Amino acid sequence: MENDLRVSKPRLPKAYTDEQLVFLRSHISGFETRTRGHVRGDAKKFALERANDFLARFGLPEELQGIEDAEPRFREQIYNWYKNTVGRARRKLEGRTRPKKISCESTPSNAAGENGLTWGPTVATPPTVQYTTPNETTQNADSSSQIPPAQAAGQMQFSFQSSVPVPSSSTIALNVTPAALRDAFLTHGIDAATLSSLIQSYVLSHPSPTPLDTIISSLFEAISSLLSAPSSSRNVSFTDLISNILRRFLDACSYFPSSLLHAGVSGPLAGPRALQMALRKSSVWSPLSSSSGHASLADEMERIAADRQRRKDHVQWAQIHAAALELGMLSFPPNNPEIGYAVPTSQTFSEMMARDAVWEADEVEWVAGIIVFRALIRTGSANRKAEYEQLLATYERRWKEIKDETRQALVTEVLLGARDDLARLGETHVS
Repeated sequence: MENDLRVSKPRLPKAYTDEQLVFLRSHISGFETRTRGHVRGDAKKFALERANDFLARFGLPEELQGIEDAEPRFREQIYNWYKNTVGRARRKLEGRTRPKKISCESTPSNAAGENGLTWGPTVATPPTVQYTTPNETTQNADSSSQIPPAQAAGQMQFSFQSSVPVPSSSTIALNVTPAALRDAFLTHGIDAATLSSLIQSYVLSHPSPTPLDTIISSLFEAISSLLSAPSSSRNVSFTDLISNILRRFLDACSYFPSSLLHAGVSGPLAGPRALQMALRKSSVWSPLSSSSGHASLADEMERIAADRQRRKDHVQWAQIHAAALELGMLSFPPNNPEIGYAVPTSQTFSEMMARDAVWEADEVEWVAGIIVFRALIRTGSANRKAEYEQLLATYERRWKEIKDETRQALVTEVLLGARDDLARLGETHVS
């Protein structure tokens, strides 16, 4: 009796640590997808497998240690957690409430417990009400079966009423925030499958025609935080840092189901499509309008700081553009049915941006243009060497006109690298 959970331990909500909740919530989208599938028992199998992963990572909770059949009970507990969590989320999104259980007549106690739980015992033989799952309709009280008197003798029934608030749908659907997504891109302990689950959970709770826009913004913030770190704390180049983060994103995209849509593109291609759209928007530079003569000194300082940050962001987007181009993330199969129209080569848009930027008036566009142009050289063919040399010479002339020392130093490094890459282009493909 002492080790019997039905007697010695109340059936209260199980408490998990923050780390354990992150693990459990990262697989909510996988469970939810399987509940909509056609394979019977697939969702439960998935939940039990995650329970095994939980046990391997965190071990058996203390309250279950020493209990007979503890592991099977715990696996069932994890399954119920997923089932109830997804059920609450669906009811919230559909504007439905949970079917109320029909409580039997009992004399409630006047005293409430610390957690807002009230109970009242009755010795009389109570009717048993069948439990209804979130996907079932409320059963009529007349259909409930009676406990045989011999079995009910000496038993007591307790009715519970909880004042614990029900979390919102966004909290239920993993409570993933853009900041959490940014940190997930930076945490190498999170594998591609888990990162993909985090992304899918956010998309599930924030539906829109382009749900990956926030994911791309978090990706950019993750890269920005790495590039802003002191150089003494880095042991790899800017290009390698950006490429590593983009590879993580690309690997996570490979787990996207066909039900995930971004701008009409589904599945694994949705991620690169979202990145391509973000790069197109970021490639257009629009300076802030100058302040009026009546602006205060504080307003002018704020405007200058905002303009400086926008210039920095414009250059970083160009670095992401170049890395994505070299990784082949901007390439789509010709006439891909997912896209819906004939797609030009991945270099078409990038070449237009690089060729136009050198003729613009603002030097920040020259910096962005040469960064993308070097990636074009590294991924280009030898028969275009003469064409590339002419454009590179134009950028070298622009380099002399750059006034900002930091941007001029960056362009110096890129120009020297582009010149070396162009020299090797005639010999072999740049690696």
